[in-house]
Amino acid sequence: MSKLHELYANSAIEHFGLALRIAIGKRDHGGCEDYASLVELDYVEKEEQFVIVLKKFLRRFDACARRWEREHPGRSSFKPSEKDLDEVVKLAQEYGVRVVCAAIMSHALVYSEKGEKE
Repeated sequence: MSKLHELYANSAIEHFGLALRIAIGKRDHGGCEDYASLVELDYVEKEEQFVIVLKKFLRRFDACARRWEREHPGRSSFKPSEKDLDEVVKLAQEYGVRVVCAAIMSHALVYSEKGEKE
């Protein structure tokens, strides 16, 4: 297997991709319409910028998740773990920020397995 495949198949990349997919989704489907995070990830070039963009994304995503949990009492929303965050930063150091961002965005922008278009 190629190193790129290993990166793309990494569970932390998948979890951040899922979180970004939820974040950019339409509000009536449980999303936040947070296109700023998608754009910011697209333009990140340095590790320092990557950390700042991740921080901003997680802050926005947490607010969105809390709103969803308020609207759906008794249910928990998906959130990437602290372990996922550590792994994504480590992968950015190993593979490069642009490649990691591309992997996260590609996970976010593909159709779900159900083939649903939103």
